[in-house]
Amino acid sequence: MIPVDEALLDDPDGLGRADTGQALLALAGAGAQVRRAALAAAESGIRSGVDRPRVLAVAVPAACGPAGAAVTAIGGASAAVPVVEVRGGVLPGWAGPLDLLVLAGPRGDEPELLALAEQAYRRGCAVAAVAPAGSPVDGAAEQSRGLRVHALARAAGGPEKLAPRDTFWPLLTGLLSIAYAIGASPYAPGEAFDALADRLDAVGLRCRPAAGTYENPAKALTLDLAGTVPVVWGTGPVGGVAAARFADVLASVAGLPALSGTLPEAAAAAGNLFDGSLGRAVADTDDFFRDRVEEPEPLRLRPVLLVDDGADQALRRADAVRRVAVDLGLPYNEITAEGRDPLARLGDLVALGDFAAVYLGLTTGHETGASGSFAGPAGPGDGIR
Repeated sequence: MIPVDEALLDDPDGLGRADTGQALLALAGAGAQVRRAALAAAESGIRSGVDRPRVLAVAVPAACGPAGAAVTAIGGASAAVPVVEVRGGVLPGWAGPLDLLVLAGPRGDEPELLALAEQAYRRGCAVAAVAPAGSPVDGAAEQSRGLRVHALARAAGGPEKLAPRDTFWPLLTGLLSIAYAIGASPYAPGEAFDALADRLDAVGLRCRPAAGTYENPAKALTLDLAGTVPVVWGTGPVGGVAAARFADVLASVAGLPALSGTLPEAAAAAGNLFDGSLGRAVADTDDFFRDRVEEPEPLRLRPVLLVDDGADQALRRADAVRRVAVDLGLPYNEITAEGRDPLARLGDLVALGDFAAVYLGLTTGHETGASGSFAGPAGPGDGIR
C-alpha cells in the first residue's frame, strides 16, 4: 500500500510539477471544453426534426469514459428513440438501414470506430460522428451524409492533446446534440450546456490545487480513500454512470482498484461482500501489549455513495447502505448532487470524482499522462463502449 504524500497535497506548486500529464489543467478547463463543443454543435446546423431512426447505436472508446451510458441515463425512459451502446467493435446483427450509428472518438482515427463505419456502410446503416474535422471518422460520416459535430479541435500535430479520459465532456456534448436532433435527448446546444459548463467551473474552483485540504472536497476525499478498496455505488441511472466513471479513473489514474454499481441492483448483487475480510471489522485477538506502531493499517472496503437526488427513492436506497456501514463500523463517504437538471447533476458527481482520482494519483506517485491501456491506439474491437 503506497501512502498518500499529504505534504504534496497541500503544495500547489509541487502538484503542478508532479502533474506531467497536465490532468489538473484539463479538469479545470472542462467547462470551456463543453462550451467549445456546444458551439461546434450549433455551427454544424444541428436542429430537431431530423428523420428518426429505429435505434440510435453509440460507440465510444472505453478509455473516454461511459459517455454512451450517460446519453441513456440522461435521456431517460421517455426518449422517443432507444439508445444502445455498441461494444466489442462489432455492429449488432439487427443494425441496418433503419438505424443510426454514432461514432465518437477524440482522435477520429480509432481503428475500432473505422471498423464499425465499414460494417455500417456494408449494411446501409446511417453514420454520424463526433470527431475532429477532417479525421477519418468524420470523413465516414460525411460519406454517409450524416450529422457531424467537431467537438474536439485538431492541433497542428494532430487532435487536441487531451488524454482519452479527459475527452468525456466534449464527446458527451456532441453525442447529446446529435441525440437531440433525432428525438433521443432534450438537450439542444444552448442553455443546458451553458449550465453544465458553469457547474464544471464551480467544481473546478472548489477543487483547485491552491485550495487547502480541508476546504477542498476532492482533496479530503483523496485522504479518505487512501489505503482502501472503494465501493462506489450510485443512486439511479445518473448516479450509476458517475459511479462507473469514478471507478474507471481511480484505476486508470491512481492505480486503485474500485468496485462500482447502481443501487439497488449493486447492493443485491454484492452478497456477502461486506462480511468478508475487507468488510466487517475483525477483532484483534493477538498479544494486546505488542508494539503496533510499525504495523500497516489493514486494508478495508470504503463505501462511497453518489446520491442523485433526482432519482426515485434515492435517499431511501442510500440510507440502507449507510446503515450497513454503521453496523460494520466502516467509514463511508456520501456525495449528493442537487438540482432539477440531470445533466448538471451528472457534472457535479463526475467532476468531483475526477479531481479526487487525479490528486490520489499524484500523491501516490502515479503518472497522469497517457499510460497503461491508454499508451497507444487500440486494435480493432478493443475497448468499445
